[in-house]
Amino acid sequence: MCHVFKHFVPTKVVFGRKSLDKLPEELDFLHLKFERPAIICGTSQTTKGFAERIKNLLGRGEIFPRVKPDPTVESVKELLEEVKKFNPDLIIAVGGGSPLDSAKAVSACLKNPGNIEEFIGVPEVFKNPGVPLICIPTTAGSGSEVTPYAVLTDRKRLKKAPIVSHKIFPVLAILDPELTVSMSRVLTVNTGVDALTHAIEAYISKRRTPISAMFSEKAVELIVKYLPRASGNPWDMEARENMLLASLFGGFAIADAGAGLVHTLAHILGVIAEVPHGLANGVFLVPVLRFYGLSIEMEIRTLGRISGLGESVKEFLENLEAFLEELGIPKNLKYLGVEPRDVPTFSKLAMEKRHLMGNLPKIPSEREIVKIVESIL
Repeated sequence: MCHVFKHFVPTKVVFGRKSLDKLPEELDFLHLKFERPAIICGTSQTTKGFAERIKNLLGRGEIFPRVKPDPTVESVKELLEEVKKFNPDLIIAVGGGSPLDSAKAVSACLKNPGNIEEFIGVPEVFKNPGVPLICIPTTAGSGSEVTPYAVLTDRKRLKKAPIVSHKIFPVLAILDPELTVSMSRVLTVNTGVDALTHAIEAYISKRRTPISAMFSEKAVELIVKYLPRASGNPWDMEARENMLLASLFGGFAIADAGAGLVHTLAHILGVIAEVPHGLANGVFLVPVLRFYGLSIEMEIRTLGRISGLGESVKEFLENLEAFLEELGIPKNLKYLGVEPRDVPTFSKLAMEKRHLMGNLPKIPSEREIVKIVESIL
């Protein structure tokens, strides 16, 4: 763990049941004056009535419901052009990680010149703050409401990576667990596994801090306890509440410590086979931890004790694998449409992200990437 560390998450967080109703008073508290609020979401947030509810709470606004899962450069460019015509002075993002990340990119691009594809994977890319942004998650997974990341896919360059900038932190995040009960079982599992991966990867990162470690430990404990309950019964409000809390803690953890190789490989899988991000993380989580082996023994022992998954690396990985299998995460890449001929693409694209590998507890060679991927083909 580093001796000098930083913690910077400037987002005000309001958490709890019925907290969405507090939106107007929070805007007053933050002195956010607005005339033209843009509400960015996917189609499901309009069919569930969330977007209209927010518009009513604000008393005005325009709804932009075109965000698709796993946003691409093209889809965000189209959204940006639409929102630009409206010229908003406030942006509210409601939904899962995709609407939140899309809105972050739009918010920043409205105030900074340049092309979106040039911003991907470049640290601290924006000079100016974006349009003030409020994030209201309706899934328990991405933690995007408290991170400086917006993950986009550039299909032309087979690249899926985050825009990274402190200028895209939302000013306010409202986390109302009641908004998450409408998630399907599959979405509950995939987003929950995404949060679990954030917590574990931040915990074994070289950038881990005492603050990020605290958030990681609590997130892992909550997810192992409550994800099976939340996926088994959507109306279990205690489980929903704790999963949303765990997702928030996972977001805090990666905001400080970053993610790692699991996310890198999951992003590549997302590009190659259009696999949902949380599911892709779940497929690679155990194989990558197995590759790290003894280099993460101390951290795994601690997480195993806290979560009840076992206090040796071997026991922890066996129990984690069984946990993911019970939730329905596949162990085999063939099941997801990956072929042996795709293996070189994984290794090539992973090695292109060498600048991210300084955070890893053990840096893989190209050959080792191939072995990880082949072990689950």
